[in-house]
Amino acid sequence: MPDGTRKYIRAKTQKELDEKVLQARILTKSGVDICSEETFGHFAQMWFDIYKKPYLREKSQDVIRNVLNHQVLSIPGCYRLHDISPMRIQSLMVDLAGKSNSLQSKVLIHLRSIFAAAVENGFVAKSPVSSTLRAGGKRTEEKAALTPEESRLLLERVKDVWAKTFLLIALHTGIRRGEIIGLMWEDIDFAEKMIHVRHNVIIQEKTIRISNDLKTKAGRRDIPMSDDLEHWLAEQKAKSSTNFVFTMKNHKPMTQSSYKSMWRHIEKGLPDTHISAHILRHTYITQMFEAGLDIKEVQYLAGHSTVDMTLRVYTHYDQCSRKAKTAEKVREALKRDI
Repeated sequence: MPDGTRKYIRAKTQKELDEKVLQARILTKSGVDICSEETFGHFAQMWFDIYKKPYLREKSQDVIRNVLNHQVLSIPGCYRLHDISPMRIQSLMVDLAGKSNSLQSKVLIHLRSIFAAAVENGFVAKSPVSSTLRAGGKRTEEKAALTPEESRLLLERVKDVWAKTFLLIALHTGIRRGEIIGLMWEDIDFAEKMIHVRHNVIIQEKTIRISNDLKTKAGRRDIPMSDDLEHWLAEQKAKSSTNFVFTMKNHKPMTQSSYKSMWRHIEKGLPDTHISAHILRHTYITQMFEAGLDIKEVQYLAGHSTVDMTLRVYTHYDQCSRKAKTAEKVREALKRDI
């Protein structure tokens, strides 16, 4: 070896030995350390610690950790990096065939990034993740916004104060779950009828983390309040003695368990309809399009970092709107023919 160490190569035949020696020479000339015992599991952890962790918010880190631990590391972590073949990667993707397109895409993205770092650092000569490998699986369906009637029924039926407050803020401002839970009374400008989005809460099972670090740079924004929302929040502020709009008995923002308890009241409001915080946000954005606001205005209100994110919501809204109009035109045409 170039550094004076010896690499012992074993084979059953002279032909096999010649092939392995040739391969070792090629790899060595490519700058690969063929004596390395670096394992996939250890390198994947280093990749996360060095290439990802310092640049991501905690929630984003948790998403990557989950994919690494439950899918990516199904490649035995004890395998040496240069022993992982394209066939093994293909086998991993076959095992994920029944999973969603979103999950498969994440796995491929992380595998490509891990092996790109391995190539860059001289552990392998070439990534075993083929450039032609594509994610399969079912694509996640776009969540449908609530209709005006569903929104009205939800607000009428939900009696729990916390749940109703959450609903009104979500449906009348479209701000994200963490931004709602992180709202402080100082963020609500009753004189100007505005909500200043300045805080975010990362909700975990038993703890919460309050941050000024919003999901995107565009997350810092000012949202106009409706009259209904302003009146409701003014009533709640008069009864509150804490800094946060949403608090537990210890005056701290909600944890995961307390949030789930509150959310059950919202689910009971429309038991036959799937509801999530994202759907409430989606409903607000759709209402803004229906009200005639342009793309850039909606992008600002939604706190989207790029207009492409807003366009995806608009495209879904426009397609649904067109389908409804087309159906009405067809019915009208058939009436005339009869």
